[in-house]
Amino acid sequence: MAMDRKALGRAIKASRTENKITQEQLAEIIGVAPSHIKQLEAGNRSPSIEVLYQLAHVLNLSIDQIFFPERKDDKELVYKIERSLQDCSVHELKVIYSTISAMKDKPE
Repeated sequence: MAMDRKALGRAIKASRTENKITQEQLAEIIGVAPSHIKQLEAGNRSPSIEVLYQLAHVLNLSIDQIFFPERKDDKELVYKIERSLQDCSVHELKVIYSTISAMKDKPE
């Protein structure tokens, strides 16, 4: 089964815009030409493994989301949150934990 380049392009664009990064900024961060990002997002080109890895890392993009789109469930959101937490300081983690605790204790 071939990778769906259009779906990959949509996922890259969605993650890029969610992260408030322009195509040009993303290209500079991962070391490719802006036209390369445009081609990927349009679904006209497949990324190399190295570029795919960089995209996943920089955009916090789940590879499962790309290769297994039928697995749409809450686990994807949990994985995204877990990956985001890895870059947090101890102080930020404490604030996040306090926020979550307060939300969970709040009656619905």
